[in-house]
Amino acid sequence: MHKLLALSTAAALTALLTACLVPERFSASVDVQPDGSYSYRFDGTVVNALAVMKLRKQGVLSEKDHRDLAEQAQQLSREPEVKKAVYNGNARYALEIAGQRKPGEGLRLLDLFTVQTDRNGVMTIAAKPLKDKEKRDFAQLGITMNGNLKVSLPRNAEVLSQNASSTPTLGLGSYSWKIGSLNVRPEIRLRFRP
Repeated sequence: MHKLLALSTAAALTALLTACLVPERFSASVDVQPDGSYSYRFDGTVVNALAVMKLRKQGVLSEKDHRDLAEQAQQLSREPEVKKAVYNGNARYALEIAGQRKPGEGLRLLDLFTVQTDRNGVMTIAAKPLKDKEKRDFAQLGITMNGNLKVSLPRNAEVLSQNASSTPTLGLGSYSWKIGSLNVRPEIRLRFRP
């Protein structure tokens, strides 16, 4: 029971800390195994949207703001799946996250990328759709996305739908998305053949 509480507290802390972090320049990947388990990795820079808002209003962040942002990076570094979290200044962090999930276990990464499996066994790997207001707000703050997502699938995966920029050739390679704007929303739905 104590372990379960510690895990849920850690998950809640990570969700709270990363809720205002927006991926900016990054490389992300999901490697799915034949049993539906998967590993994931995110490596890149993220921006603290609330701090950028303050920076835009005031023109500069105070020393206290910078200390708080550096402390946020230290708190993130304590999370087991966070491999690196460094505050680079200007409301931006270098962030590397990697982990593994069991079959059916969901993932919500930076409140933007998700992996979930429904009760029919259909796995969906997707980016959360942004509302028009969110897109306008990010544009006004000068926040842009420039990254890529790669999804590698086992041979027993049957792809139901996808909108990838590039797909495997002759069964080799991965599904890839080039994310160069807030309008690109990667999504792939699949299920596993016995």
